[in-house]
Formats: sequence, C-alpha cells, structure tokens
Amino acid sequence: MGVKQILIIEDDPDHAELIIEGLDVEDIKKKVILMKDGQEVIDYFQESVVKWEGKIQYIISLIILDLNIPKVHGMDVLKFLKNNPMYSSIPVIILSTSSDHKTIKKAYENGVDGYIIKPLSYDDFVEKLKILKGFC
Repeated sequence: MGVKQILIIEDDPDHAELIIEGLDVEDIKKKVILMKDGQEVIDYFQESVVKWEGKIQYIISLIILDLNIPKVHGMDVLKFLKNNPMYSSIPVIILSTSSDHKTIKKAYENGVDGYIIKPLSYDDFVEKLKILKGFC
C-alpha cells in the first residue's frame, strides 16, 4: 500500500491525536494534514486550485471531518467539497459527537461517504477507525 494523504479537520487537539494514533495502530501508511477550522480548509482548496492552475497539489485520498469546528461549520465544508467537481470524488467521513438523526440524514443528503459517531473509550475509538481502512 502506498502513502496516503489524509486530511483531518478537527479543532480538538486530543481528538486529533486519537485519530492519528488510531490510524497508526491500524498501520495505514499516510501523510496527515491537520486543519483546525472550516475556513482553513476552504482556503487550502481554493489556493491549491489557483496555485496549480486547476490541479490539486496533493492527492488527498480521504478527508476526516468533524462537524463542530470554528469559522465555517463542518456541514458547510462538506457542501463546499461535494458541490465542487474537482473535490467531489474525495471520500469524506464525518467523525462527530453528534448522534442526531436529522444531522446524520443531512450529511448523507450532502454527499458524505460515511458518518461515525465518536465513541467514548479509546478502544472503541480505535475500533471505529478500522472502518476508515476501506477508504484508504
């Protein structure tokens, strides 16, 4: 398996660390790009297009997105990504504490590829991250 570029959008440093550790436990070879707010994500993709004349600088194979992030809400980031043909094929997995059925339904309506509710224990968290292997 080659090196994968995974974009993690998570404002909680402890959760980000758990995600990265969980991916290490699962032996997914990756380069992790960590962003902490929605505006940073939108700026990154828009600047990449301008800088590289319409071509993405890095091939991102997976985006792990928290919904409750500063500046631009995660659902709006999802819409931005899935409504743009240049990025719409990148798998996006929401990893959120929200278990609200309306939120989950809205995420799938907006094109999310998977929705994982953040578990409370570390072992359960790592177990949930195994699902991500199918996207890497």
